[in-house]
Order: sequence, then C-alpha cells, then structure tokens
Amino acid sequence: MKKSIIALALTTVFGFLIWLFFSDKSVAQPNTFKTLPAKASVITTAVQPKASNVTQQKLTIAQAKKHFDESIKSAAKQVSHQYAAALNFPPYSQPLTSLDTDRLEPNKFNPVAIPINNDGANLVLSLNKYRFVYPEPIAVRIEGENIGAVTLSLMDVDSKKVLASQRINNAKQSYDFSFSAREDYPRNLQILAEAQINADQVPIVAHLQYMNPSAVLMGFDNAWPNSDKMTIPAKLKVYKAGMYRIRANLYIGEQPIAHLVSRERLETGSQTIALDAHWSVLKVTDQPMHLHGFVIELMSPAPGEPSVFGHSEIKSFTISEFPVDSLNKTPYHPTHAERQSLQFLKSLGTTS
Repeated sequence: MKKSIIALALTTVFGFLIWLFFSDKSVAQPNTFKTLPAKASVITTAVQPKASNVTQQKLTIAQAKKHFDESIKSAAKQVSHQYAAALNFPPYSQPLTSLDTDRLEPNKFNPVAIPINNDGANLVLSLNKYRFVYPEPIAVRIEGENIGAVTLSLMDVDSKKVLASQRINNAKQSYDFSFSAREDYPRNLQILAEAQINADQVPIVAHLQYMNPSAVLMGFDNAWPNSDKMTIPAKLKVYKAGMYRIRANLYIGEQPIAHLVSRERLETGSQTIALDAHWSVLKVTDQPMHLHGFVIELMSPAPGEPSVFGHSEIKSFTISEFPVDSLNKTPYHPTHAERQSLQFLKSLGTTS
C-alpha cells in the first residue's frame, strides 16, 4: 500500500509536468512566423494575433497553472497524511477494515450488464471471479427478464477460436453454466453469451483470465509467537521458481483486522514462507482468528511479462488460543527509505 500511495503522488506530479510542457508550447505557437520579404509585410500584419488575445491567453494559462499547483499541493498533503498513518505499521502487516474491498476481494469480477428494454431491465452476465487457475471450472450466470434461451461460447481472445459452447432452451430468469477446467486454455479468454429475449438475440461479452498454477497453497503450520509478531508458516508446492508474493486477510470472527503480505524467492518443490501479523494489529480476544482470501502470485520477472497466480487447496485456516499478550510490544520504526519517501511527499505539499 505504501508504494501505491507514492506512485499515486508521482503520477499526479508527472502528469502535471506533461500538461505544463504542452501548455507552454500552445502559448508560443501563435507568435512563431517565418521572416517574409518587405513586400509581404501586409500579409504578415494580417496574420499577427491581437495583443489583447495573447495577453488573455497568458492570463488563462497562468490561472490554470496556479490551480494545478494548488491541486497538487492539496493531493500531496492528503497522500502524505495517509502514508504517515500507514508507517505506524510494518508493510507486511497493515490494518484492514470491511471498507477495504480491494484487499478483501482482490479477484472480484464486476458483472456486465446491458439494457434490454426501456423499463430499466438488464441482461446481466456474472462470473464467480475474474482470474481462474487450473483445475478450477469457470462458473457463469446469466440473468434477465423474458429469456427464452441462451447460447454461451468460450473463446480465445486473440484468435477468436471457440473453445467450448453450451446452450439452454428452458425459459427462466437466470441460468447457471460451468465450463470444465482445461490445462491448455490460453490466458486471455472471453465469454460470448447470446440470449433470446422475446424476438431478439441479445449478445453480451465478458473477459477473464485462465492459467496453470505457479504454486499451490497446501496449508499452514501452527502460529507461534516471534518477538513482536505472530508468525504463521505457509506450506506451498511450487511449480515455477521465482519471486513470490503471498497475501492473506486475518479475521477475528467475521471482522477483518489485518492484511498480511510476504515476499520471498522460492525454488520448485515443497517450500515454506511465513506470514507475519505485527502485535499492533492484533487484539486480545477469546474468539479464534482466521485467515482467508489467499493470493499466491509469482511476480512479474520483467516489464511486459505478466504475473502468474497459484491456487489454494484450503479456503481458510483457524488460529485458536494464540497468546497475544506474550508478544513484545515494540513500536514499528519506519526504515530509512520509508522516511525519505514520507519527506518527499511532504515537500510536494509545501513547495511554492
């Protein structure tokens, strides 16, 4: 999260600089003329812009620049405040609430909907996730009013080749489909659904990804007190060596309390990587803690090469009777690089 906050600030700044570069050029262009012979002086005079127009343009650009300067300062101040708050916790163990949907549902598919009449009714195509990993089947749902039949085609995005298709003729409000897992699916897929609604054939398209797993999460060993943190060893079966990022969400009952992240280079075979929960995100409670929402990611080795994801053999892991009081309550101290990043963000909010 800390890196993403900094990236947001840098994107804002660089975008402003690009805007400023082209704005300056737009002011200069009206006054750029080739030198003409004396006999063409009448023509030259005719194309010269009025001084009042040039002055007005300069004032407009100056006002816009001032507005952008103030907007950047305001955004940088907000980002620096958020980053400073994040630095109260280590990057591997950040607080989590029910509002952090990007972390709670990192593989969420947003349903596709198109209108089918003037009364606000829609044809809706939903997937249970966006990214699928073999051997997961692809579950699809079609919903809408007055559907007479549905034909579904699973297609390769690049070649447009149809890899599988299904059709259901029974009229009802919703249809559930499932395409079987296949190891040879290309990464980028699309589903084309054609629904018969009254006398019309209504098409709707959704995109998804499918891949062979880079690793499989097999389970966890028991959590144990490790100085100022709770350590939970994750057991993986690794198919592709490389730099891995493992993520999970920690709950007490139904309440999310922490987002845990671990990065480590792993070789093929049976491997163990630790997820750590800093004492500052834990609570003394009689309720058991649970880990959910596992993401196993072989990170991109180079620009242009996508990450490859794995899957989990388990849905959750329960941690019972952990001695939170036994942990060393040492406050987290940001690293030198993190302090420098914070200082940079603060400077963006104060530069005149």
